Formats: sequence, C-alpha cells, structure tokens
Amino acid sequence: MIAALFLALATPGPATAQQAAEVELSFATALIRDILTAVNHGNWTGNYTVLRDYAASDFSAANDPTKLAGLFTPVREAGLDMLPILVTEPEILQAQTAARDTQMRLTGYFPTTPQHISFDMVFVRENRRWLLLDISVGQFDPIETPAQPGSE
Repeated sequence: MIAALFLALATPGPATAQQAAEVELSFATALIRDILTAVNHGNWTGNYTVLRDYAASDFSAANDPTKLAGLFTPVREAGLDMLPILVTEPEILQAQTAARDTQMRLTGYFPTTPQHISFDMVFVRENRRWLLLDISVGQFDPIETPAQPGSE
C-alpha cells in the first residue's frame, strides 16, 4: 500500500553542478526529522497549525490548517506512524541546495518496518532559517533485493 502527499508551490528543477551544493547530512537529517515530527503530530491530532506556522511564508499563505488536514487525510487514514523516524537513520538520496543557497531539496526514506517512510521536501531560506516550502510523504513496502550468487 502506498500513501503519499505532495504539496507543490515552487519546486526547483534539476540543479546543475555549478549551482548545486551538497548539504551536511546530520543537518539534513535534523531538518527531515523536525518536519516529519510536526506532520506526525498533525496526523495524531488532526491539527496542522504548528506545521503551517513553522513553514515558509509562501507555504503558510497557500495552506490554512483545514486545507492541510484535507491534504494529509490519505496519510492519516493509512495509519502512517512516523515516530520510528526518531530512532532510525534515513537513506538520503538527494541533499542539495540550489538558487544560490536559497533553496534546498531533501529526498529519501527511512527504512522502518513493516513499511518504509518516504519523503521529498523543499526548503527555502527565510530570515537565516531553512523553512518548509513543499512536502511529499508516504510509505512503501521494503524492496526485496535478489540474493547475489555465492552470498549464501
């Protein structure tokens, strides 16, 4: 079963090597956990005010708490509990800044059981802080990798 959500405002396109810079992974992990914890609290309570108030001004302007509750309904109804992300290291597939270090995209998943938790987030720098601009979150079954010959 896959449950996913995507809130799109201004997702940056692919970055070239000249305009992209990698993000320090422990910082990226902290940002990811911080936002997913706010989403998880919203899922538990049905109240996304903190997530909205914690995000970038463009995100807040486009999404009142009632709209966010509606957008996160599939994730909430799927029973996606994100508490395990606090003790599981993420697999970060993309962690780069773009647009002269004013935007950052973090993409990957947490290899939790029974299902992995995926994320794709775009942040924008406002007042010297990285604030959420776009988010996609969901869950998927772990992908079984075939055993390599001679590995048994």
